[in-house]
Amino acid sequence: MSRSLNRSVLVASLLLGAQHASALNIVITNDDGFETPNIQALYDALVAAGHDVILSAPYSGQSGTSGMIAFLRPIGPTSQASPGGTLPAGSPGVGPTTLGPQQFYVDGSPSAAVLYGIDVAAMHAWGAYPDLVISGPNEGNNLGIVTPHSGTIGAAVTALNKRIPAIALSAASGDARQARIVAELTVRLVDALDGRHGVKLPEGIGLNVNTPVIDADNTTAEDYSFFVTRIGESANFGLQFYEHLGDSPVAVGFGVPAGLPLPGVSLEIPASLGGYPEDDDPRSETNALDEGYVTVSPIQGTYTATSSATAQVHRAVDGVLDNRDFRHDKRHYNAH
Repeated sequence: MSRSLNRSVLVASLLLGAQHASALNIVITNDDGFETPNIQALYDALVAAGHDVILSAPYSGQSGTSGMIAFLRPIGPTSQASPGGTLPAGSPGVGPTTLGPQQFYVDGSPSAAVLYGIDVAAMHAWGAYPDLVISGPNEGNNLGIVTPHSGTIGAAVTALNKRIPAIALSAASGDARQARIVAELTVRLVDALDGRHGVKLPEGIGLNVNTPVIDADNTTAEDYSFFVTRIGESANFGLQFYEHLGDSPVAVGFGVPAGLPLPGVSLEIPASLGGYPEDDDPRSETNALDEGYVTVSPIQGTYTATSSATAQVHRAVDGVLDNRDFRHDKRHYNAH
């Protein structure tokens, strides 16, 4: 069966079960590239559910780039073919993917790609920002202490800082067989968030969503439960810098020659081997994901600390503050 016929069958089947409050204008992106099964399945599912969707994703994989932006650098023609072979070397640095209507690529970071979707493609299509941005589904979960390094989350945060509701979405894998179910789970979540007057999230607040491994006994979206969690400190791996990358067992397992005398960053499993704290809170997203839940953790666009933490910092640095009425500030913090 051809790719186009496969897509038509999938869209038709999803249309039969689609129920939603209203059609949303949605921009989707990722950090794995525009050709991946995960993002293409999500595009199909959202369109089938009646939403108006713009895909604006990196030309190639950009994992681990966080919110990186190449400021003030013109984007020239591509130096290589796209990883999936859809586009040849020498293609424009930004352009249509040829894989579907309103699909675009950017030869840059996830944050650059989502900005194109928001600032250019959405304005051409709708004359306004999107109602929602979805970054993902990533090929692999983004959890706990690893989240600041994620290009998936970096793109979502880029949207949040423009006060656009955003979801960072990560799947356990990039397996094409699981992509459909992950997409269906996402449509369920979008339907739940879809209100009469837009997306039902507080201004400046988004979600970090992770889906578990899709196992052989649970093969429909209805087989999985959603659980509100917190980012927490638990993670499925930690990071460690090695003077000799070949001394890292994990690096060797990924194909780095044993004993390679060159420096580099590797992974540590469990994360505690890399010096990270342990976290056994059942509401930490890594722990809830291990129990088979689809985890939903609220996030925001900046590193702003809580009011109580800010009050503690104020007390800690009080000796260097000039002309401050701490008692007034303390009342303000306690009120919030």
